[in-house]
Amino acid sequence: MTERARRALCAALGAVTVLLTTSALGASGVGAQPNGQPAFTTYEAPGGAGTAGQRVVALTFDDGPGPFTPEVLAVLQRYQVPATFFEIGEEVAAYPQYSKMVAAAGYPVEDHTWNHPDLSKLSAAGVAAQIDMTQSEIRAVTGATPECVRPPYDAWNATALNQIAALGLTTMSYSVDPKDWSLPGVQTIVNRVVGAAFPGAVVDMHDGGADRSETVAALPQIIAELRAMGYRFVSICGAGTTPRPQVSATYAFGNAPVPGTPVTSDLPLVGAAGVPDGGGYWEVAADGGIFSFGDAAFHGSMGGTPLNAPIVGMAATPDGAGYWEVAADGGIFSFGDAAFHGSMGGTPLNAPIVGMAATPDGAGYWEVAADGGMFSFEAPFYGSRAGMTADDRFFSIVAGPGGAGYLLAGQHPAG
Repeated sequence: MTERARRALCAALGAVTVLLTTSALGASGVGAQPNGQPAFTTYEAPGGAGTAGQRVVALTFDDGPGPFTPEVLAVLQRYQVPATFFEIGEEVAAYPQYSKMVAAAGYPVEDHTWNHPDLSKLSAAGVAAQIDMTQSEIRAVTGATPECVRPPYDAWNATALNQIAALGLTTMSYSVDPKDWSLPGVQTIVNRVVGAAFPGAVVDMHDGGADRSETVAALPQIIAELRAMGYRFVSICGAGTTPRPQVSATYAFGNAPVPGTPVTSDLPLVGAAGVPDGGGYWEVAADGGIFSFGDAAFHGSMGGTPLNAPIVGMAATPDGAGYWEVAADGGIFSFGDAAFHGSMGGTPLNAPIVGMAATPDGAGYWEVAADGGMFSFEAPFYGSRAGMTADDRFFSIVAGPGGAGYLLAGQHPAG
């Protein structure tokens, strides 16, 4: 029997004590202990010993991929947060594009069995089949091989753990369970995660299986509050793929400016704005770096400056002699002749900011949040979609003619 198999069997029999005591971690609780088994910490994941004693939390997502996976991924990328996805083989086969998206962004894609059975009720051969099929599917789709298995329902026995270990894999449970799958409400999910967090905690949430809009909406606040408490985030198990620098792809239609030479950015480009004469434009990256093209002058940027939240958009002044950058927390950064009129920076938000637009005279601007909430600064308020339709998720705002309105662009799940 391998050392990993021996350790797994001991855990199943309750013969070992895991690192979840207050003396080891200073935590007030040990999180979920389904079936009488100890909940796992980041330190028990492959390579996790390097985080022992550190104030870290691992966010993990089960039951995907699915239609909400891109939204979860967008929030994680917006806030530059590592995480780990435990995916179901059948869902990987059904939504390979989402698994590829997760892996391409550098997030580990791990094994959550083929069709989500209770492993404690299967034979050794049945457990092996569930895992082997999923390993093969994930490898075929992402090019990476999972290192960990998360048993569905957090249910296992000695047979399941022995079989997982015999396949050279690590069983990975969790230690904080907000039960987001039960749709208890956004604030309840936030409170359950933040209230139960401790150094080394593994948080179990869901990006697949059903409506996950509450999880998507809760994530920004979870991230902000845990960071305010001094936590940093880590991924567990596989290292994922290494994100590669991205090359800009800009296309012009109609009388738009001629695209400039492509540029390479370590972080994704998240917004663009053009100069009034149509002879140039700017593109902005998530770290606030500005790329200028044509006759668009460079007026400064947030590139290289530590940010509380990543940049998510920009807008230009009417004369093209300045621009604003807006961050996911609503912070505004002004350059050139762009005047600062206020911001939502430092104010708790129900959903992250996703874009901004300036009034035609440049004397004000609007910010829009992912839930359709509108924030006006020296600009008329014409209404918002906040609280109107929980399934709607917004991503952009366009000012109307003369600044007498605005258009919110978004989407909601089909069906």
